[in-house]
Amino acid sequence: MKQTFTLLLACLAMMTTNARAEQEKQTAKLESVTIFTNGAQVKRSKTVTLKAGEQTITFTGFSPYMDTKSLQVKANGRLTVLGVSHRRAIADSLAQARKLAQAEQAVTGVERKIQQAHDEQQVIDAQAEMVKSNCSVAGRTVATPLANIKELNNYYAQELLSLKKRSQTLAEQLKDLEKEQARAKKSLDSLRRIKPKEVFDVDVKVTAQQAAQAAFTISYYVTNASWYPSYDIYSTAINKPMDLSYKVNILQNTKEDWQQASVTLSSANPNRSNTAPTLGTYWLDFEKPVAVRREQRSRSFSKAAAAEPMMVERVDEALQGRVAGLDFAEEEPESELIEVRQQQSLFGYEFTISQPLSLPSSTKATATEIARYQLPATYSYKAYPKKDKEAFLVAEATDWQKLNLLEGDANVFYDNSYVGKSRLATSSATDTLLLSLGRDPGIRVERTKVNEKSASRFLGSNREQTVTWRITVTNTRREDVSLSVYDQTPIARNSDINVTVEELSGGQRDKDTGIVTWKLDLKAGEKRELLLQYKVKYPKNERLVVE
Repeated sequence: MKQTFTLLLACLAMMTTNARAEQEKQTAKLESVTIFTNGAQVKRSKTVTLKAGEQTITFTGFSPYMDTKSLQVKANGRLTVLGVSHRRAIADSLAQARKLAQAEQAVTGVERKIQQAHDEQQVIDAQAEMVKSNCSVAGRTVATPLANIKELNNYYAQELLSLKKRSQTLAEQLKDLEKEQARAKKSLDSLRRIKPKEVFDVDVKVTAQQAAQAAFTISYYVTNASWYPSYDIYSTAINKPMDLSYKVNILQNTKEDWQQASVTLSSANPNRSNTAPTLGTYWLDFEKPVAVRREQRSRSFSKAAAAEPMMVERVDEALQGRVAGLDFAEEEPESELIEVRQQQSLFGYEFTISQPLSLPSSTKATATEIARYQLPATYSYKAYPKKDKEAFLVAEATDWQKLNLLEGDANVFYDNSYVGKSRLATSSATDTLLLSLGRDPGIRVERTKVNEKSASRFLGSNREQTVTWRITVTNTRREDVSLSVYDQTPIARNSDINVTVEELSGGQRDKDTGIVTWKLDLKAGEKRELLLQYKVKYPKNERLVVE
């Protein structure tokens, strides 16, 4: 059955080749690739020798993910292009059929040799039996002289020994043939397991007045290709700027191998709609009242949060202090960068990589460093004693907007150790990026309830609760630090609840969120205490958790 299928495949491939093409298929050389954040534009070229008259040039090997609507073919030479068409095909179907036929012939040839060896062994066995039978004197009717018997015995012994040697040699040959058979079957099974590679063929119908050469350029858009940025951020000390390494991660699984291609990376997205929107009639009318449950009301927007620089997504909170990670030897020179030319295009940024790249089709991304920058940065500590007993070191980086950075993940390193992952949310950040560099156990923060200053009492139909918290901050480091401490007082969403702030120890409170901020400058070894006290009054027949 498999042999029949192989022969049919070979016949169909030969018939298709003869019917569709007057000459062999052409493979266009890869010239350049422009990779977008989703998809890629591929350009190929090929110089073909034409004969006089009408003919069809078939170019093969194009990605099965090609967007056929984007296909463009240009030709330079003394010819006229009559039409361009495309079709799906099996890559190297005739060559694959030939390989299968050769593999099957190899298996058949070995099996034939094995059968011949078995047949020869049967003949040897029959000859040995015949020698043994003739050697016997039991059935002889005429007395044989003793000298003749000795001579016969010597003859038969030599014959049996010769047959035995031939049998041993044949057995060794059979072992070798069986090994060869196993290899041939394994090769055949491997070829049968190969899935046919589907490609696009492009047929270009042309007419030429005379035999000549023509240069063809073929460009098309293909999916299953993309690129995205990532960053490595290094900080060696709190009095030095931050180093930023800009990397591009290229992913191409187009079923084409891009060898030694000129690569350009574009931040544009050709899949976005290019149709300009239209405006409908702007109707204005009174809204019908909609019942909204109290718990569904949205929280008010924090003015303090709006005024504060946008925070890059936090580093993994599970990290304790500076996690031991990858160390970088200071005495080793840094590796050289690939030369990249950056420019702003009509629809985004473009990075042209000067060095040709080889990008095989794969499910894994290829990372390439294209730039290194230094960012001016200031460092401070932030503490949230209600949530954590340790302070977080935060770097505020400026001048990042001049670098045309795109949003992406970042690996953060501090003091030559890996801290964790963060994200550059450049689409929503202000002129300052805040990066959390992890916990610092050298700054301890404790939040305890002061029972002697906390009380609960009844005033007529109301109940009044006073809550007092003591926040203790200790700088155990050997240098002075700037520290921002954040806590909060409750905000009432019901008019029957009244919140009064009694003590803040100099902290600034946002009236919309209740967040209290203390800006502290702590000397080395300094310890400081802050008090947060508030009073809540509400109807005594209501249940309310006040902490």
